[in-house]
Amino acid sequence: MTQARPSPPPRGRRPPGPSGGRGAANAADFAVDPLGFLTRAARDHGDVVALTSGNVLLVHPDDVGRALVDRDRNLVKVRPGERRRGGTGFPLAMMNSEGEDWARKRRRLQPAFRSERLAGLRSHAHDAVARTVGSWAEGRTIDVHKEMSRLAMRIGAVHIAGRPLGGEADALADAVAAVMRLTSSPVRLPTWVPTPVNLSLRRAVRALDASLRRLIDGHRPDGGATALGRLVEERPRAPFPEIRDELATLLMSGYETTADALTWLVHCLGTAPEADGALAASARAAGADGYAAACAKEALRLYPPAWVISREAARPVEFGGYLLPAGTVIGLSQWVTQRDGRWFPEPDRFRPERWLDGAGPVHRYAYFPFGAGARGCLGASMALSEVEEVAIALRSQVRFEPVGPEDVRPRPALALQPVGVRARVFKEHPRGARWSR
Repeated sequence: MTQARPSPPPRGRRPPGPSGGRGAANAADFAVDPLGFLTRAARDHGDVVALTSGNVLLVHPDDVGRALVDRDRNLVKVRPGERRRGGTGFPLAMMNSEGEDWARKRRRLQPAFRSERLAGLRSHAHDAVARTVGSWAEGRTIDVHKEMSRLAMRIGAVHIAGRPLGGEADALADAVAAVMRLTSSPVRLPTWVPTPVNLSLRRAVRALDASLRRLIDGHRPDGGATALGRLVEERPRAPFPEIRDELATLLMSGYETTADALTWLVHCLGTAPEADGALAASARAAGADGYAAACAKEALRLYPPAWVISREAARPVEFGGYLLPAGTVIGLSQWVTQRDGRWFPEPDRFRPERWLDGAGPVHRYAYFPFGAGARGCLGASMALSEVEEVAIALRSQVRFEPVGPEDVRPRPALALQPVGVRARVFKEHPRGARWSR
C-alpha cells in the first residue's frame, strides 16, 4: 500500500525549497547541520526539494525506487573524468566505478559474498564476541563505539582478507578516523592545502598503502573464497593500485559501518528497556524467534550508517512532475525517508516489533539502508547477519547499562557516526537479567 501523491505541478516549474532553492545560505546550513537541514527541507517543502540551483532532494519512496532502480540509465554515480585519487577517494574501487568497468568488478567480487559463507561468519562472530567480552571487567564503563570498532575489525578482516589483521588494523583505523574527520568538517579546503586535517589524512593514507601492500603480498591462496582471494588470484591479476583501492574500500566501509550500526543498536536498546529484555530472552534461545534481526533492522532504520547518497542526471529526468536538467545532483536521504511517519508509525521510536512476522514498511523503498537496485550494497545480507549475530552473542553474555544517554549525538560524516555512547557492562547470568537502573 502506498499513499496517494498530490497532483503534479505544471511542467517547467522549479521544485520548491529553502530560500527558493537558490540561496548560498542553504549550502552553509547543510554544512553546519546536514541532518537537521534535510529534515526541515522535506517537512517544509515536500517530496521534491531544491536545495541549491543544482541540487535536489527526493524524499518519496516512489522516487527513491525510480532513482535507484528504474532510472539507473539516466542517473550516474561517478562522472567521467572525476576518478582522481586524493582526499577520501579510492577511484579504482568498484563503488567508485561506472558502466562495464563497474560491472566487471562487481562480478569479480560477488562470489565472496554468497550466502553459503554466512555459516563461517556466524562462528567467527561468536568467537570474536567471546574474546571481546572476556576483556571487560564487571561494571566497567566502556566507550561503546571504540569497543564495537575493535570487534568489527576482528570479524570483518577475517571475512574480507581471510585472517585477522596485525599492524594493518592500526593503519586502517587511523585512515578511517582521518577520513571521518575530514568528511564531518563543515568547512573543507582542497586536499592539497596543508591544513592539520589534510596532513593527517595524507599520513594515514600513506601508512594504509604500506599496510595493504603487506597484506596483499602476504596473502595465501584460498581458491577465491575471500574478497582478497578474488582480487589477488584472478588471472590476469589486477594491478596493485586497483587491488589496493578495492581492498581499502571493502575494509573501511565494512569495518566502520558495522561498528556504527552495533553502537547505535546498543544506544537504542538503552532507550527501550522492554526491547532490551526481549532481546535478552531471544538471545538465550539463540535468536530463533527473529527478534535480534528485527532489532538490527530497526537500528539501521533510525540510524543508517549511509545517511545520504547521491546520483547525477546524465540527461534530463522527471521526478514528482518536475523536469530536472542534466547535471542535477540528486540526493536521497535514508535519514529523512526512513523517519517519515507516512511509512513508519511513531517514526522516532525504536520499535523492533514493526519488523516481526514478515512485517515491514508499507512501501518497498521507504527503507534502503544499503541502497537498492543494481548498485545496492554487495554485502548487505552479510552485514545485516553480522549485526544480528553479534547482537545475539553480546546480549547472551552481557547487559549494557547506559551512561549519559542524553549526551549521545549523531555525527554525519562519510558514515553516520555515534558520538558519546557509553555504557557499564555487567556479565549476564545463565537465566538472564532484566534491565536495571
